[in-house]
Amino acid sequence: MSGNSGSRSISVAALVFTTTMWGLSFISTKVLLRRLAPIQIAFLRHAIALVATWIAVAVARPDIRVSLRHLPTMLTAAIVGIPIYYYFENTGLLYLSAATASMITASTPAMTAAIESIFYRKRLPAAGWAGILVSAVGVALVVQSGAAQAAVEGAAGRNHFLLGAAMLLTSAFAWSLYTIFNRPNVASYGALTTNAYQITFATIVLYVASLRSGIPWGEVSSSPDILVNLGYLGIFCSAVGYLLYLYALRSLGPTVVSAFINLVPVFGVAGSALILGERVTFAQLLGGVIVVLGIFAVERMQGDS
Repeated sequence: MSGNSGSRSISVAALVFTTTMWGLSFISTKVLLRRLAPIQIAFLRHAIALVATWIAVAVARPDIRVSLRHLPTMLTAAIVGIPIYYYFENTGLLYLSAATASMITASTPAMTAAIESIFYRKRLPAAGWAGILVSAVGVALVVQSGAAQAAVEGAAGRNHFLLGAAMLLTSAFAWSLYTIFNRPNVASYGALTTNAYQITFATIVLYVASLRSGIPWGEVSSSPDILVNLGYLGIFCSAVGYLLYLYALRSLGPTVVSAFINLVPVFGVAGSALILGERVTFAQLLGGVIVVLGIFAVERMQGDS
């Protein structure tokens, strides 16, 4: 019992650290979008993560053999959780503030709970579904408030905001699928091996996707601002973040680990206000609180069932 308790405590600590890093990642991405295209940021951060991950593999030396029958699931999770996720998140950030984007991301746990109940036939009590509905209401409030604020700029501003919100919701759905698909992967091969395969494959896909726009290597290498933010995203948010998330997923399960996404908007909103000087309305904060309350209800019901 003490061993399980210790493992759970380590997993929780890993998730708190990871979600803190992810909350602040919206700020770094927003800064990089001033100079780089969304697909360029996604490729460069994962190229850095790729190097860091394989250094970790060389040091830890896990068994990296993977059965061919498991590769389709592993690679599908990689495509959904990295290239697809970051295309929609980074592009959505062109139209949204970092604070608003982080609050919309808090809808991920509700999506994960709903998908898990379907994939694994895990019964979700009526109160849990009520929590999902409450969370959806919170997201709607955040989006409605942001759209009203953007409408000051005219129809174009409102439409851009709604497009960005739709993209962030799509990215949240993609991350939910990534979490669900990776449950058997980390159970069979562990977090480091799973992460090494997925980051490698995802980086190749992102490289191919970035060929059309190209990479401004000269500007990237000569700008300390770009290098620092890419280093933060690649090492802490991708290489280390994915590894710790997958480690926790193995012991806690999809719904519980995704519930910690609730912490992302806490740090995202605080960092956006302090570092970027972004304005957050009362209605948006209220919506964020409703989202978190709804998710805690879902997580509690899952834990009791």
